[in-house]
Amino acid sequence: MEPSELCDQAVECYQTDPERAYDLFRQAAEAGYPNGFFGLAEMKLTGTATDKDPEGAAQLYTAAAMAGHPPSMYRLGMLYSGVDGFIENREQCKHWFEKAAEAGMVEAYPEIGGIYMYGYGTPQDPEKAFHWYSMAAEAGDPLSMFKVAYMRSEGVGCEKDKDEAVRFFMMAAVRGVPEAQFKMASLALAGDVPGGRATAVHWYEAAASQGFMPAKFNLATMYYEGVGEAKDLGKAFELYSEVAETGDGDALFMVGRMYLEGLGVAQNAEKGFEYFGKAARAGNDAALELVEDMMKRQNAQIVKIDGLERIASSPAPLRGPSPGP
Repeated sequence: MEPSELCDQAVECYQTDPERAYDLFRQAAEAGYPNGFFGLAEMKLTGTATDKDPEGAAQLYTAAAMAGHPPSMYRLGMLYSGVDGFIENREQCKHWFEKAAEAGMVEAYPEIGGIYMYGYGTPQDPEKAFHWYSMAAEAGDPLSMFKVAYMRSEGVGCEKDKDEAVRFFMMAAVRGVPEAQFKMASLALAGDVPGGRATAVHWYEAAASQGFMPAKFNLATMYYEGVGEAKDLGKAFELYSEVAETGDGDALFMVGRMYLEGLGVAQNAEKGFEYFGKAARAGNDAALELVEDMMKRQNAQIVKIDGLERIASSPAPLRGPSPGP
């Protein structure tokens, strides 16, 4: 039987009869067939029908890679990045990812792009990073589209080009990259793309639905500051509260403010002071100033700030600046 047929049969029975698949890959490897080496390596790497053996897998991947097998080159790049307990080797990681990319392995394009972008195992080279991210973007990788957009917007590794940046931000946004959706909202508010507030809300909601906290905060601020039907203090409070759970000082301050003034939630001064204390501990300047001012006042009463009793006077109406988007 031809080695290619052995490998085809191994793939077919991999899930149902891994022991037979291992034997078929072994026969193909003994005939010097790269896919046979690769199949055995995959099984050794995962410990399927054999002992888990990353070192043995690396030897088999290397044999296949030396024979010109791009998926094995890619796997070596991953292994040498330090995954699966393998010893990290930055130079070898870069070497094999680049080999895989040059051989047309699409998955390797963003990997080698990142290596050149951040100088992993090699000096930083933004121009090479831009080349490979562009290749990955053209191949359909959404995150690479976002990185190309950023590089175009800042002129990193390429000529600055606002129109191209917007085009790639949009491409990444429609493919679900939350950072790109956030950027599209900012561009809409700045008037750099059409649609204004309605478009901004659309993109902030898209990013927020994926748990992207900066989008939740900015969306909350839009609901807080909105005019007429656009204003929704209940939604603003809900979103600020979700961000506050992450320990964000600005969100903690806004939750405290809304409790204190009864905006979008039942008025509760004690909870308001509690959140101001948390915001102060998180480094929010407005909360720090407020708490310090309360501590200095003369006409004192006991209030709770973040679960601690503090001496402070009855608070005057809050006059901090409204948060910007």
